[in-house]
Order: sequence, then C-alpha cells, then structure tokens
Amino acid sequence: MALKNSVPKSLRGPVGLLSIVVALLSVVIGYIYLLFGLSLYFELIPQMKSTMTTTESLIVIAGGVVFVLTGYAGWRGFNYFAY
Repeated sequence: MALKNSVPKSLRGPVGLLSIVVALLSVVIGYIYLLFGLSLYFELIPQMKSTMTTTESLIVIAGGVVFVLTGYAGWRGFNYFAY
C-alpha cells in the first residue's frame, strides 16, 4: 500500500502545503549557509579570517548541502501529495 493511499484525502492538501513550505525554507537557508561557508573557506570575508578555521567552514558548507537536500525532499513530497 502506497503512502499516498494511507493518508486521508482531507489531509493530502495540508501535507502538500507543509512540504512546499519545508522545501522553500530549506532551500533559502541552505543557499545562505552554502554561500557563507564558501566565502569563509575562500577567505572572502577578511574580518572572519581569524575566527573560523577551514574545518568549521567546511562544516557550514556541509550544513548548507544538507539543507538544500532537505528542500529537495520537501519538493518531492509536495509533488507526491499534490498530484
């Protein structure tokens, strides 16, 4: 039995809406983390040079990638429940 069939029809709309909200927020936050981590890694922000190590900037980049992948999963969930 598919997951879509186990969710009542009255809840499919709200689950789809929640999925698109998760997708949008995750992509926006992931984009910010990813760009901030890349700018830290390549030392494009001179004021942050002494406060963040290369390992910490890679952790920020990895967090951004995780957020973007969560956004993709939310988008897939929206497409699954909306149609």
